[in-house]
Amino acid sequence: MEGDFSRGHRPDGKRGRNYRRVLARQGAPLLDSDLHALADLGDRLDRQGLQHLAGPAGGTGLGFFVTAGRLLALFDPAEGVQPQVAGGASAVRDFSRRHLDRLPGLRIEGAAGTVTIAFRTPLAAPAACRLWLRADHATTITVDGVALALPAGTAFAPFAASLSGGQVAIRPGAEPCWLALIETHEPSGAEARFHWAAGGFQIGGLLTQARDARWPDLSGPAGTALATASAGAAGTRWLAYLELSERVVTAVEDPGLREQALGDLRETTSRAEVVAQVKLARVPDGTTPAAARTAFAQVLLPSGRVTFGTSAGSAAADPCDLPVPGGYSGPENRLYRLAVHDVTGGLTRFKWSRDNAADLWPCTLLPEAPPGAPATHVRVAAQAALRAGDLVELTSDAIERGDAAPGEVTAAGFRRPRRAQGRLFRLAGGEVAGGAGREFRLLDPVLETPVAGVDPAPFGTDGLKLRRWSGLLDRTGSGAVTLTLEHGLEAHVTGTFEAGDWWQTEARVLAPQANGPVVSEPHGPERQFAPLALLRRGAAGVPLEVLGWLSPAIRRLDAQEADATSYDGARVGTPADTVQEALDELFLRLSDGCGEIAVPVGAPVQSVIDTIPNGGNARICLNAGRRDLTAAIVVADKGDLVLGGIGPGTVLRSPLRLVLRFLRCRSVDLRDFAIESQGGGQGPILEFEDCGEVRIDSVRITGAGPVEQGSAAVRQHSAAARPTRHFGMRRCRLSLGQGDSGLSAADPGHAEVCDNEIEIRRDAFDFLGTLAAPGETAAAVGSLLIDRVAFLPDTTATSAAIAAAGGPPVGVAPMGGARANILMHRRFWGREALSFTTHVTTTSVWEGLARANQPGSGAQTEPEGMQAFLSDLRRGLARRVFGVGGDWLSFATFLTAAFARFRNGVAGTNTLQHGRTGIAVGMSRGPSQLGWAGDPVAGLFAAASGQSARIHGNRVEGFAQGIRVGASAGPQRNRHLFAQSVEVADNRIALRLPWQARQRGGIWVGNALSVAVTGNRIIDPAYVPRAGTGAAAIEALDVDGIRLWGWFGPFVQVTGNLVHGATVGLRWQPMGRSEPMGARRDVFVRAVRDNAYSGDWQAQLPASIP
Repeated sequence: MEGDFSRGHRPDGKRGRNYRRVLARQGAPLLDSDLHALADLGDRLDRQGLQHLAGPAGGTGLGFFVTAGRLLALFDPAEGVQPQVAGGASAVRDFSRRHLDRLPGLRIEGAAGTVTIAFRTPLAAPAACRLWLRADHATTITVDGVALALPAGTAFAPFAASLSGGQVAIRPGAEPCWLALIETHEPSGAEARFHWAAGGFQIGGLLTQARDARWPDLSGPAGTALATASAGAAGTRWLAYLELSERVVTAVEDPGLREQALGDLRETTSRAEVVAQVKLARVPDGTTPAAARTAFAQVLLPSGRVTFGTSAGSAAADPCDLPVPGGYSGPENRLYRLAVHDVTGGLTRFKWSRDNAADLWPCTLLPEAPPGAPATHVRVAAQAALRAGDLVELTSDAIERGDAAPGEVTAAGFRRPRRAQGRLFRLAGGEVAGGAGREFRLLDPVLETPVAGVDPAPFGTDGLKLRRWSGLLDRTGSGAVTLTLEHGLEAHVTGTFEAGDWWQTEARVLAPQANGPVVSEPHGPERQFAPLALLRRGAAGVPLEVLGWLSPAIRRLDAQEADATSYDGARVGTPADTVQEALDELFLRLSDGCGEIAVPVGAPVQSVIDTIPNGGNARICLNAGRRDLTAAIVVADKGDLVLGGIGPGTVLRSPLRLVLRFLRCRSVDLRDFAIESQGGGQGPILEFEDCGEVRIDSVRITGAGPVEQGSAAVRQHSAAARPTRHFGMRRCRLSLGQGDSGLSAADPGHAEVCDNEIEIRRDAFDFLGTLAAPGETAAAVGSLLIDRVAFLPDTTATSAAIAAAGGPPVGVAPMGGARANILMHRRFWGREALSFTTHVTTTSVWEGLARANQPGSGAQTEPEGMQAFLSDLRRGLARRVFGVGGDWLSFATFLTAAFARFRNGVAGTNTLQHGRTGIAVGMSRGPSQLGWAGDPVAGLFAAASGQSARIHGNRVEGFAQGIRVGASAGPQRNRHLFAQSVEVADNRIALRLPWQARQRGGIWVGNALSVAVTGNRIIDPAYVPRAGTGAAAIEALDVDGIRLWGWFGPFVQVTGNLVHGATVGLRWQPMGRSEPMGARRDVFVRAVRDNAYSGDWQAQLPASIP
């Protein structure tokens, strides 16, 4: 800090020393450096103690809690408001419903009552406000007498309301809803606008207090510069952060520090204050809160270092001259200060002072009229000890609080904002003008010529002052150089520098510096930073969106509560991460959440279920422990049934594939237990047939393999006479084996599949053993060699086609991609001409195989006999190619090399176990109309039988197909049947694609009136770009990242998706003459935009969506 000090404000700290006490000696003088060392060690110990208790940074209470509008209410356990309820309403904090993983939601229910919420500070007048609400099921509430419709959703969203006074009254709806936050509506203009709340905050033990404020909370040029720098386009992301620093306050800034009795020119001490500023740093688009927090933790500091020394003495060249003495030769003891003033291009300019820059005087710029006129002179008090030729820096409160460039967050870390510096001048003149003060002309500091005029705007009107420096030193480049200050004192500098950093060193008369070397890192200024929130700009006139809060909340020791104490639930498999959440979950399970019929370990579950009468309701709790079953549990013809456990500690284990089956129940609710199926084979692990409603929550399912085609771990299906109105599956984890599928839901009225993890384990796959064994693998691999067999009529056109393909007797017709069509002449392989598709496209291979392996009746074999012959040939050929069977085939030696590419491709994609489909939802009972009808499709929205699906936030890994949703009228091909609504959003799909797999793709949707496929991430982890790889990549097969196939309308949205490694990013395949059908008169709205594709093939088919 600047000031008239003997050794600086941290005399021990700047030498790298940290002591515990300052011990005064009797009779010895007490120096200013001793007082400074005492204050410094006290401050250091206080800050260390605070960090041990509260961590490196965080807010106490709601200190610097960022919101887009002024905060009116939230429901934090320690700092939130307490609602008042009446008339049977209920309002309790629910820690399972959090806004941005931080704020607990207030669960509001009880349609006959009212919930009243008081504001933190009353509204002076009616104001537009926003209530952040969510509802699991659609409902309507009233807010101060105005109806507010809440759609079903899994995240909090803002709802507009006009509020006034000091409270709001909410009347709940028929379904519970959750309220997380109430704030005023504060749209951003060209510049950002947001608020923060009052409270304390500490960074590195440095404390500050905030009041409720709106950014930038700084008037004058410094605030204007911050606001101007916040302009940006919609979607721009900013990180709001807090900077704490210390600022010296002298009698120039606060005249009350001077003791009046000592006179106007006597100043005994100065002060230091903490300056807290909320600032914005630009972050890359797409940055998540976690990534922003990680990057911000890496502060990018300049590498500049300074060490001080003195010049060495030398003998005189002339014997009559005195020798040049070494060391410091100045006439007085000094505290020197070296500071970086500017870094421009390759030039670093330093300013230095022999008095620690302690000389400071208030000033006025001239001319004073008209306001804002360029200044050429400066006026100071008549008694100011300034003279012509002095080097001064013109500065002000705006300069000391302002930035020359904003901070920035990149992948490398956080680059601090560059602090503003004053402007340097030389003084000329100094005459007393009218007895009111002395006026100096402002000169260029280097050329010493008059300046044309200084714009006063950046300095503002508050705290204008002049600080005297002793000289300037320039360094060109970034290499190590030695700069000479005066009297033999030298500064050795190296590295890169940042304006504002400074160093101090003592110089003592006729004696070497005996206090020890100072540290070479900058001695100041101390600048502490902490992230507050990640923000995103919306469209013009829309408030900023808070994407996440980044600073932890610190509870006072007298205000500790369970939600502020972390909890590790990994061992018991719970997502709860605070003690509050764990306690809530435990009480729900042991009381209302588990059941009134407790089934201890050892008691037969089937026997307990059989005691429930047909149509009877029951809540069954399976106590913790493992139950080894010998037969599947079958629950039939019950009413409303809840079956729960105590988390993954409750296990149903069976050596069979089927573990649990529900038939014809009115509703089934499963929650909080685990199922382990140790048997492969066919069928489901968990099955629901003809049940009115099905809900599965937090159930873990582990399945073995291999599993036969057509099976799924969870299967729901119903007949038309007993439809399943609702099927829900949330927060479940499925870990499955070879060949399995995750979920198959057939004909639910509405399917809600959210926040599940469904995976095929990354276990090694014994491909050769499976290929040699009976089963579907040999046929599937063989189909890559011989597939889609067609017998051709004996016509001139057929002969011409074979000839065009290179025959007779065998021709090849490329199909695009890896496959081709082989054509064989009549009576060459069976009686009829035939064609088939294959991965092995060399005609000589097939001519040789056909000649050596003829069907039983040779050239007279009819098509029926050829089909049977080729079916056996497929399996045998697949096994023969891999050397695990098929020895009955005649297989020439040269064919081994001919099949090498095929063999490598199949083997390379079969190293890990793989599954078929992660999530499949099928519908056949929705609205429909004949294909030739010209009626508007929009009229079908009113159909009462509409079916819908919402698939959101799932992780699906290890399947050849991720998610499939479609509607079909079955054999009625001239009738178009629609799902009413399909939403597939925010899913993460990692495909596993063996060559022999069919139905390959990330997300497939077919036939729907309303389709939204948004925010999904679909990748093929095995994808290797064809260009730039050191080794040959495995050839990829056709894979659609997203496929829309069928009839659609009137609304389709495909936005914000990422597809990586597929051959086609998005495939749009309309089936009608004029999508979705001919002569339509309604409006068809489609939004296909902002999708990303990474791969070597085609981003979109067709290239232009019609």
